[in-house]
Amino acid sequence: MRAPVVFQYQQALDEFRREGREPPLLKRMSELISLLDLTITLGSSVGGAETLDAALLVVMGELQVSRAALFVAEGEGRYRRRAARGLPAEAPEVLEGTGLEGEPFAPGPGALAAAGFALVCPVRKAGRPLALLGLGPRAGDRPFGAEERGFLESLVACAANPIENGLVCEELRQVNRSLSVKVYQLHNLFDVGRELSASLDEESIARLVTTTVMGHFLATRCALYRLGEGGLTLAHARGAKGGEAPPCIPGDAGLLLRELPGPRGTGDLAPGALREALEKARFALGVPLAAGERLSGVVAVGERPGGRAFAEEDLDFAAALGRQAQAALEGARAQRLRVEKERQDRELQIAREIQQSLFPRTWPQVAGFEVAARSRSCYEVGGDYYDFIPLDGGRLGLVIADVSGKGTPASLMMASVHAWLQAMAGTARPPQVLERLNRFLYANTQMSRYVTLFYGELDPSRRRLTYVNAGHVPPYLVRKEDGGLVRLLAGGPVLGLLEEVSLEAGDVELLPGDLLAVVTDGVTEAQSPAGDEFGDDRVRRELVATAGRGAPAVLEGLVAAVDAWAGAAGCTDDLTALILRAT
Repeated sequence: MRAPVVFQYQQALDEFRREGREPPLLKRMSELISLLDLTITLGSSVGGAETLDAALLVVMGELQVSRAALFVAEGEGRYRRRAARGLPAEAPEVLEGTGLEGEPFAPGPGALAAAGFALVCPVRKAGRPLALLGLGPRAGDRPFGAEERGFLESLVACAANPIENGLVCEELRQVNRSLSVKVYQLHNLFDVGRELSASLDEESIARLVTTTVMGHFLATRCALYRLGEGGLTLAHARGAKGGEAPPCIPGDAGLLLRELPGPRGTGDLAPGALREALEKARFALGVPLAAGERLSGVVAVGERPGGRAFAEEDLDFAAALGRQAQAALEGARAQRLRVEKERQDRELQIAREIQQSLFPRTWPQVAGFEVAARSRSCYEVGGDYYDFIPLDGGRLGLVIADVSGKGTPASLMMASVHAWLQAMAGTARPPQVLERLNRFLYANTQMSRYVTLFYGELDPSRRRLTYVNAGHVPPYLVRKEDGGLVRLLAGGPVLGLLEEVSLEAGDVELLPGDLLAVVTDGVTEAQSPAGDEFGDDRVRRELVATAGRGAPAVLEGLVAAVDAWAGAAGCTDDLTALILRAT
């Protein structure tokens, strides 16, 4: 409430004005009263809309203008209307322009003049623009004289501090709001991060991500896509009716990262298949699940209530959630692969144990002969095979085979060959036995699978070996008498490729001291670090050098020579060798 003396001055001034007179002293007193009212009004708050509106009424009453507006600076030459009285509907909400004058000025053609302002007074402090006060024409079209301009200068001086304080408070309020949003988002990210890290199921992670996104943004729908060979494949969707979320979006990782380098509104995406698909399905935001140049998927977010846009804080939250989701999905995938590898390792270990059980546990004792054999897989399981099969009349069947390929498929075929020969060896002459085996393999294996096999029947009493070589590495027979080398070639093609094969048998006599070595190509084709093969000549020289020793010693010497040749290069194929020495 005004002081009594001020009220008396105001009453006297009003009486003089009704009589058409306005003494200068009373007018000056009126201006001081208005400035006091303005200062008290502005000082009562920190720039609220009601306070600014009340301050405008004080100014309008003192200057007797029909309209007024206060535009507060937002930075970069931009002013937004914060309080107004008597403005037409077409009056601007925002003013642009960094070149506005520093002193009160009459606006030229433009938005200010179109809004009916006769005078615009900038409010500044220390050269910093704070606001613009726009005033309409005075009653009776009286001009703004020197006294009115002096009042405005005083008004600007009184209003500068409160308006600056209001701007500072508004900035603080915005910072507090932003911090509150950040704290809320951090709490959300912490909670969802804890749940994501606890889950190792990719489907559960996808559900958690879509649910979190919809709850945080109040979005109408959400879908998570995983990157595959042909592009993005829908992994999980919520809120989208059947068929609205496209099941697949074509594109490779590099192209999709260029189209979506970070969280973007669909309207801001680079033109392409991704933008077209998201816009068609009415998704408003795309969030890449990426770390650096590695893209694993995309989260598509639907529209928000009322079509509200996504602010910068929303994009930051989406980017952080995308990184968390990508890390969780990669962790789940790594865990799935680890479990799968452990399962495969267990299966391979079982297969290896089964395969090892097919080899003879001991070498047979044969009158007049020594035998030794060894098979070593290059991988967990292999396709090489050797066996000793007791036959009628004290005879002994000798088998060494090499199945095409490596690993589990080769080992399974090797097991079939083992079972068949164990059942059928000795039921007919060697060529007929292997011809039947060929028909069995042709009918029960893939077209690309085949077996090279050497099969011999040793008659110790006659010291003779009847054999068939079906496409195998020809065995080495080193004669004791002259050190000569004989290769056992009689036989025919490999087994399993042709429906019918014709095989012939060979027959050799083994004299005391003679040495027979049957090997697979893992011996002859073993490669040195330089890529050179061990070859037939090195096999022959090693056998000749050790022929006077026992069969086990010859075997170990041959294997050691191959290993020394391969060196750091390691194995490239399964290695099997069978040594038969006549004593």
